[in-house]
Amino acid sequence: MGDAGRYVLGVAGLAVYRTWLVGDPARAAARMRDLERLVADAPSMPLDAPAFDVIEGYGRWAASYDATPNPLIDAEQPIVHGMIDALPPGVALDAACGTGRHTRHLAARSHRVVGIDASPAMLEHARRAVPDAELRVGDLGSLPVDSASVDLVVCALALSHCADLGRPLRELGRVVRAGGRVIVSDFHPVMIALGGSAFFVAADGSSGHVRSFCHWHGEYLAAFAAAGLDVVRCVEPPVSEEHLPALSGGFLDLAPDAFRDAVVGLPLGIVWELARA
Repeated sequence: MGDAGRYVLGVAGLAVYRTWLVGDPARAAARMRDLERLVADAPSMPLDAPAFDVIEGYGRWAASYDATPNPLIDAEQPIVHGMIDALPPGVALDAACGTGRHTRHLAARSHRVVGIDASPAMLEHARRAVPDAELRVGDLGSLPVDSASVDLVVCALALSHCADLGRPLRELGRVVRAGGRVIVSDFHPVMIALGGSAFFVAADGSSGHVRSFCHWHGEYLAAFAAAGLDVVRCVEPPVSEEHLPALSGGFLDLAPDAFRDAVVGLPLGIVWELARA
């Protein structure tokens, strides 16, 4: 059992940390008053949100996944779609395709799409969304795809659920042809290091989060190199004002300026475009 009130206190503390030395002293003093107020009358909001593995977690989340506001998707999706749009159509793999949001876009751009996901529940939603796509149950660590058989791989918001990047990235590198592209997006490691995770509210009202692991840029770069993947570019979309209502979990009114000073401008997602050597 967790307590969402601690999240609000943590955000207020982060706002103090980000303003204590730099910027307007009056702003720093105001953030300190926010923290003192919240500590003096600490909000208590018990929250039962256990950790789940990928299959069970996304099985519980599947029915509400597309209906829930998700700031990370809002930040990540336009960048991924822009990278896809710059490439010619071919054979594309959507690895960890989930409910098929990128699968739909790939199909609309005339790619022949194979979608793979470890969660049968998420794949059921993808089948309804993209009935013409070839969808298979499979794991990132052992993709059911022939070597050098696709021109483009998209792997979105999935690698942070892997304790080690090496094996899944070797698989992404294995299935893409020489000269092909791999697009990887994920929760930014800064956000995971600050305690972020794939939190969800299921259709039945229960909560949970899918277990996540922090992978810093150096870990990504080492795993890319071992997989024969060269970095073309890296984009790190930040938290914006528009993300605050959803990112605050409904607690924005308790300390709106603290939420703003704590997280706006921090990197929310990370998107890598890679080329197969």
